Amino acid sequence: MNSSHYIVIADRGHLKIFLERSAPGQSTPGLDEVQAMDFPQGRVSYVDNESDMAGRFQGSKHQGRGGAGAPTARTGMSIDERMPMEREAVRRQVDDVAKAIESFLQDHPTATWDFAAGPSGHNAILDHLSSQTKSRLRSSIPKNLVNQPTAELLGHFSHSG
Repeated sequence: MNSSHYIVIADRGHLKIFLERSAPGQSTPGLDEVQAMDFPQGRVSYVDNESDMAGRFQGSKHQGRGGAGAPTARTGMSIDERMPMEREAVRRQVDDVAKAIESFLQDHPTATWDFAAGPSGHNAILDHLSSQTKSRLRSSIPKNLVNQPTAELLGHFSHSG
C-alpha cells in the first residue's frame, strides 16, 4: 500500500505539517502544507507571561538602616520562584506541541513522517509522543526549520525509502 509521508517541523510556538507529494514524471518530490498551528504561550518570553503584582516573593535580605540590632529588611520582589515555574511553562508548551503532532498522526495511521525541531525542544517533544507514533518516524533532526522556506525543507532530510 502506498502510504503518505509527512514533514513535521516545530518549535514551542509553531507547528507546521507538510505532505510530501510526487507527481508522475517528477524526480524531486514537493511539499504541500496541510496544517499550521501557533501556540501563543510558546511565542512570548516566560517573564512576559507573568505580570501580576500580587503574590510576589520577597527578594534577598540586607541589613536595615536602623542601627545595631535593627531587624533586617527585604528589598526587591520576584514574580515567582523562577526555575520551577519556568520549567513547568516549558513542559506545558512542549506537551501542547506533542499532543497536536500525536493527534494529527493518529488521524493518519499508515503515514510515515520526518521531524525537525530546535535542539532545546527536539528530544522533549519526541519523549511526549507514543511509541506507535515514534515507530513510524523515518528521520529526525535537532534543527529549528520553522522559518525555513518550504522549497528548502526536503534538503534537510535524507531519504532512503
